[in-house]
Amino acid sequence: MSPSRLSAEERDRFSWQLARLLYRTTRLFGVTGAAVAAICIWLPGAMTLSNAVACSSLLAALTATQLLMTHRPHPLWMVLAFSLGLSLIAGIYMPANGQLNIATTGAISAIGAWGIGSMATILVSSWGQVLVLLGALASTIAYILLLTRASEPRTGSILLSIVTGWAISTLFGIWLRSSFPRVMRRVSSIGRAHNVERRASETEAQRHRDARLLHDTVLATLTLLAHSGVGVPAESMRAQAESDGLLLKRLRLGETPQPRSSGEYTLTNTAELSLGGTLEALKGRFGSMGLDIEWHGSGQIGLPGTKLEAFILALSECLENVRRHSGVNEAHVTLSDDGEMVRGVVTDAGSGFDPATVPDGKLGFADSVVARVRDAGGSVRVFSAPSAGTTVVLEMPK
Repeated sequence: MSPSRLSAEERDRFSWQLARLLYRTTRLFGVTGAAVAAICIWLPGAMTLSNAVACSSLLAALTATQLLMTHRPHPLWMVLAFSLGLSLIAGIYMPANGQLNIATTGAISAIGAWGIGSMATILVSSWGQVLVLLGALASTIAYILLLTRASEPRTGSILLSIVTGWAISTLFGIWLRSSFPRVMRRVSSIGRAHNVERRASETEAQRHRDARLLHDTVLATLTLLAHSGVGVPAESMRAQAESDGLLLKRLRLGETPQPRSSGEYTLTNTAELSLGGTLEALKGRFGSMGLDIEWHGSGQIGLPGTKLEAFILALSECLENVRRHSGVNEAHVTLSDDGEMVRGVVTDAGSGFDPATVPDGKLGFADSVVARVRDAGGSVRVFSAPSAGTTVVLEMPK
């Protein structure tokens, strides 16, 4: 995929990231060249004090122009930086009367190769810029030859350093421009793959929520009907079936209602209810179905909305399992809140079961209780054995 096939937003991000990287590289090369030149100028015996101070002033001006050129790109800054670089070369060479030493040779080479040669990194985006680059390099070489009249024995090494510095900057700019699109295409493909995976995860999570919702509602009613509604008043069965019909209708229309509890489908978010009212509603509903609930402990639970909803719905499903599978008509629920953790303990003295024998793919307890609490950040522990009753501990951190 070429950059032209990316979206407008991706192309904008591509161009911005590439320009930022090119200008940062240019700034790094230029400042490095200026720093090397400053070190050479101030080496003992390199220049007189007055000349070193004057050249340092020009060097500071060159560095400031390089920073402005890469922070606020404009052709005038590039022209000014180029002019300052050439002036600085003359300021180093002329006071020496053509007698360059190793230090001043290094300073001129650093300025010519990197102080002004660093601009080659950003002059490779079009043929017009390449022509400007070649013209600037030719002007720099001609300026050095004119300044030294080719009589300075170190002229050859200076020109070699300048050509090498400009070549490295040019090649580095070309390499960045050619490799950056590949990187952006790879990043873009990773981003698209991430979005596909995220949507698939969201779809799978929604499927689990819908399956959990139907299990806690419609399937519970169908189970009662399969057992001829034994122990449940006909009026309660009729009301529950009516609520199931409304729930299925809303699901078919694309809504995502949240039932208050299994079998009581007024589509009210549990987080909007007071805890006392919710517990009384649970007690009343299960009482109408023949299950007596004894409440113990705190009547106040300080959980945020999402966690409170998951906690109450899981608690309701535990009671539904007691009603359907335990063979007894009484359950004990103990609630506690120690300020950091909320616990709910559901106990019955019924037939019990072996937790190890429950299939992993079974939707009921594993999804409506364990997965629901785990998704909200809590945990579930089950203690049971055949003919020894069952205790389920729900723990939800605040």
